[in-house]
Amino acid sequence: MKENNTPGKSNVKEVRQKAILDLIASEKIATQNDLSRRLEESGFPVTQATISRDIRELRLVKVAEAGGNYHYAVGKSEDKYQASNKFHSIFTASVVKIDYVNNMVVVTCYTGMAQAVCACIDSLEWQGLVGTIAGDDTILIITRDDNTAKEIATTLKSIK
Repeated sequence: MKENNTPGKSNVKEVRQKAILDLIASEKIATQNDLSRRLEESGFPVTQATISRDIRELRLVKVAEAGGNYHYAVGKSEDKYQASNKFHSIFTASVVKIDYVNNMVVVTCYTGMAQAVCACIDSLEWQGLVGTIAGDDTILIITRDDNTAKEIATTLKSIK
């Protein structure tokens, strides 16, 4: 799978991102570390920052398996892509702080921005998210379990 014919940086990126899509289609990749290791085994040395950026650009999401484990998959539709772009724009301009405890995530925003960010979070329909509540500057995200809260908080922090 080592097809690094490197005329330019964007071509390397395209080939690497295709390799990521091939990997998640054929294997259940649960973490960024797993993905990084598999990419390196396939001839694509990557940094954690590159993996995070590729995951965001490819609009990968974590989906739950029957046993409660999670793995990466491609997000659903073009509507999701537009919601994702809207989310990133509003999120990065509005969020101040993210924290979690047990099965809850708290997102602190600039005054007046929490409801817009919350509406974007709702539109993404994340697996394991039970519901959200937004005030003026704070969002409460309630998840099915502690691991999902940690995953959502980690994902949101990587976007910020």
